[in-house]
Amino acid sequence: MALNIVTASGSGGQRGAEIGEQLSDLLQVAWNRWVFHFSKNDVDAQDLAQRLAEVGGWETAERYCPDLLAELEAMAHAANMPWYQVAALSMLDESWALTGGMGCTAVAITRSDARAAGQNMDLPDWTNGLQSVLNLKDESGLGVIAATYPGSLATMGMNSNGVIVVVNALDLATNMTGMPVDFVTRGALHQPTAADAIAYIREIPHAVGQNYTVLDAKDLFMVEAAADQVLDVATHPDVSTHTNHAFTREYTGTEGSYARMKAIEDSRDNLNNAGDIKAALLNKESGVCITLGRWREDMYSFMGLVGDANSRQVWVNSAPAYDGDFEEVSFL
Repeated sequence: MALNIVTASGSGGQRGAEIGEQLSDLLQVAWNRWVFHFSKNDVDAQDLAQRLAEVGGWETAERYCPDLLAELEAMAHAANMPWYQVAALSMLDESWALTGGMGCTAVAITRSDARAAGQNMDLPDWTNGLQSVLNLKDESGLGVIAATYPGSLATMGMNSNGVIVVVNALDLATNMTGMPVDFVTRGALHQPTAADAIAYIREIPHAVGQNYTVLDAKDLFMVEAAADQVLDVATHPDVSTHTNHAFTREYTGTEGSYARMKAIEDSRDNLNNAGDIKAALLNKESGVCITLGRWREDMYSFMGLVGDANSRQVWVNSAPAYDGDFEEVSFL
């Protein structure tokens, strides 16, 4: 599947207008599929969307990252879509907290001669065919590449300073006055260093549980954030990994989460660089790359992203579950 790359630059409002114009048709498709996905699971999709658009997390986003809120609002306006629809599309993790779901496998290499990180983002099957890459430049000149779908600010990504942010959903304490995950991820990607990104993540209130793995050429940080607190996760000296069960709280995860974790841990000796992360993420036999029905009937590996913090290169795969390839994307 060819990468659908969307480019935009400037202020949040300028970026959002450009994104909305380029994705207007796909945004409508995404909304229709979102509604169908929840409706078939006996969830009132319209009611859920309205609830998500009215939570206190939007005031939190306005406080901590108004530029990103302006981007999303301009996106909705440019695509001629009601705000509540685009708002709901941007809150997938928050909708999971209310209705159930989650996936993803993250890997970070911190060997003496290699600094790389990546992940498969596992999402419901309604997202298939909507895979998109945001290739952005903000007003400071910092570039951000984010793997996403229409309506989402970022599911994972890397910036032109070599800061990589990958995430895993966790079923932890929730409070919908906290920051939505999309805004946490994109906000971290607009920070100049991993240390600045993790400081941002530690400072803000969080709406739902999420692991954030943040790496650059100097530092690696891994935290489990939730509405109650943000706790540090111990990292491995060479290869750190996280899936969808918490390490910092008493927690029982799913079979798939433990199996994906074990697959990476068992192959640590063979994970030496960004290329090895790509190979691991494409491993269907181990279940790291999830195909429909492997761990859940409606979840699959939506996109993969791998970054090399030393060379500041990033590769994106728009179809890891369907034998797609990782393709390099250059910053604007």
